[in-house]
Amino acid sequence: MATSASYYGDFDADDQPELNTVSDYVSNARVLLQDTATAHQRYDDPSLLSAINLSLLQARRVRPDLFVFNHRYSGQAQAFTAVDDTYVDIEPQFRLGILYGMVAHAYSRDQEDYSADQATTFWAMFDAVMTGRNMPRMSPPAGPGRA
Repeated sequence: MATSASYYGDFDADDQPELNTVSDYVSNARVLLQDTATAHQRYDDPSLLSAINLSLLQARRVRPDLFVFNHRYSGQAQAFTAVDDTYVDIEPQFRLGILYGMVAHAYSRDQEDYSADQATTFWAMFDAVMTGRNMPRMSPPAGPGRA
């Protein structure tokens, strides 16, 4: 028998199982960035914190309606200073867009040629989620030795 809140239809944003906290976003961004090796992480925590903060600011620019009625934060985007269990207050259907924005920002900071293509793709996916447009197709893998 299912016991999740969605089974009963009485769930709210706090009950969603994915992308609730800052640490959820950082760990999921690391998967998309293929940066899960703990010994040699390419993206440190401060850079991923910057990525989530900037992604939320970009979301507020694109979709101010998601923030204006959030009286807890006076209509402003949240900002985070640590990778911890702080709740990220964004509606569940837009959480994936914030994650894509984080990944896009991280790729934008890289110096490799193929990172620019990846950043463009993830920014387009961010935009698609936030505005309700169709999702773009992913670019084929590129990089050194690939045509």
